[in-house]
Amino acid sequence: MLADKEMAVRKKSEALNFRVSPMFKTYLEGAANAMGKTSTQLVEDAVIDIAEEIYIDPHILEISDQFLKGRPLSLRVALTVAYVPGEPILTKLRTAYIADIALSVRDRIVAKTVFESPSYFAGETRIFSVSDGIIAEEYIPHCPAIDVDEVSKSMPSLEAYAAFKEKNSKIKMSYESFLEMTVEDQ
Repeated sequence: MLADKEMAVRKKSEALNFRVSPMFKTYLEGAANAMGKTSTQLVEDAVIDIAEEIYIDPHILEISDQFLKGRPLSLRVALTVAYVPGEPILTKLRTAYIADIALSVRDRIVAKTVFESPSYFAGETRIFSVSDGIIAEEYIPHCPAIDVDEVSKSMPSLEAYAAFKEKNSKIKMSYESFLEMTVEDQ
């Protein structure tokens, strides 16, 4: 099951650009050559192995016992099942729901704001469905349902709100109050 889903995930490639020390580059190239792999393959394999070793404490009871099958939930599995091709917002919200540890502080704030602001973001799209087999069927009606287009249109204000909350964690301000404050500033 996981292998099939991973195949769908790996159809397209993404470019990552980051700086490393010259010595790290030497290690990477040397290890890749020694193993008969490309540097990309070596990094992918290492990250997948690490993601498989990180376990998520499923803090929500809604995760289906049939999905878990008595085994712990690895970060790799959680991120694989949260991934929705071509839907980065839905992917991020699904990740927040089952494995928020995998998100940055700002992304967790954005997701929490979307989940806790139904007057702005409620819609017809449940972040998980029965057919996903991840959330137990009896909990699907309680799973957040969002308007993906509305979340997408509101992303600049959601990201600004998350940045504000991250920098001012002691200030208690709702998303609605933040919107009112920023409209007054313009």
